[in-house]
Amino acid sequence: MWVGVGLVLGSCVRAQDARVWSFEQAIVQVLADSPDARMAELRIEAARAGMQQANAALWPQVHLESDYMRTDNPLRVFGSVLNQSAFSPTLDFNDVPQADNLGVRAVVSVPLYAGGGILAGRDSAASHVSEARLSSDAVRNQLAFEVARAFFTINKSAGYVQVTEAAYAATQGNLGIVRHRFEAGTVLKTEVLQMEVSLAEARENRVAARNSYRLAIRALQTLLGLEGEEFQVDPGVPELAPPVGADFSRRSELAAALERTRMLEAEVRRARSGYKPQVNAFASGDYNRGWELNGSGENWTVGVMGRWNLWDGRRTRGRVREAEANLASAQEALRKTRLGIEFEVRQAQLNAESASERAAAGVAAVAQARENVELTRARFEQGLEIASRMVDAETALTSARIRAVNAESDQKMAWAALRRALGLPQTGGASGNL
Repeated sequence: MWVGVGLVLGSCVRAQDARVWSFEQAIVQVLADSPDARMAELRIEAARAGMQQANAALWPQVHLESDYMRTDNPLRVFGSVLNQSAFSPTLDFNDVPQADNLGVRAVVSVPLYAGGGILAGRDSAASHVSEARLSSDAVRNQLAFEVARAFFTINKSAGYVQVTEAAYAATQGNLGIVRHRFEAGTVLKTEVLQMEVSLAEARENRVAARNSYRLAIRALQTLLGLEGEEFQVDPGVPELAPPVGADFSRRSELAAALERTRMLEAEVRRARSGYKPQVNAFASGDYNRGWELNGSGENWTVGVMGRWNLWDGRRTRGRVREAEANLASAQEALRKTRLGIEFEVRQAQLNAESASERAAAGVAAVAQARENVELTRARFEQGLEIASRMVDAETALTSARIRAVNAESDQKMAWAALRRALGLPQTGGASGNL
């Protein structure tokens, strides 16, 4: 079939030196270069960065501090004297000299207990990463379906071209017969004019079909993000059996919604950790140097610090209520997602059943219309039928063929939509949607 279509469409597509895109190659391309696919990958990267930040809370924190001061404040001068190991018995505390001090301090702190807030933050970040990955899978599944729909649209448009070319050729033949009979004086001029009008309509339909095919090709090229290059498509699509059953547990959207509820459950735990005490261990080392007193000294400190917010203006309570409300909203969103997918699957099943019935009826209708054309043409050639009957028969055949093309394409598209609704890949490879 496609050999004939390729010959018919040879004038429509400049195929010289153009890469021929197959269905599988198109899916690989759209998953690599589509803005939606790239944004999904960036969301995963952002979630991983959030996970890195959450893990950092468990590690010791090290920072370096430095300051320089110059003062004649007695207390600060006395402190500088001690820190710089520059004490002298001749120091007059009633008339202290000016002192300067360059202080360098290294501090290490380690969280010992945070009321479970740190672990809850890590759990939340891990669920966020899983949600981002699953959302990316959902985007990839949708993009693969869009590629399948684009290919089926190309096939449908190619079928339109084939039907309109056949109708144009048949009308040209019928016009030749009418003109021959008109020259023989067996038909009126009105029948010739009627057949010429029919030929003009067939020509117009052929132009519209060719333009529709070009637009379908261009739509796929745009979907793939390709610009400024010769573009040719191998219209073949893998023949996949229609899906059986209604198990939509593979849908990434459902798993992503579940991960979001887990993430917000962890956020509730993190918010509640504000009611609990926090304990940190710390250590520091100091170096002090002064030029006025010409001294320097080192010291260190090690300790444990506990903190418990007994009253924070109900801030923690507000955070907990916010987290609980977000969790309840996510749970409702999960229920809505499940109901929506269930409806989507049922709708796709009904569409697939209807399309299959229409496809079978379309084949029978084309056979009947073709037989009617053959009988009418035979009588027309013998002068037993008028031109309008021949036009009506050809029109009926063209309409039947177009309905058959629509039904066949709709059947395949309905199967593809059902596969997407069930979370199944659009290709038969082991890599799924590639």
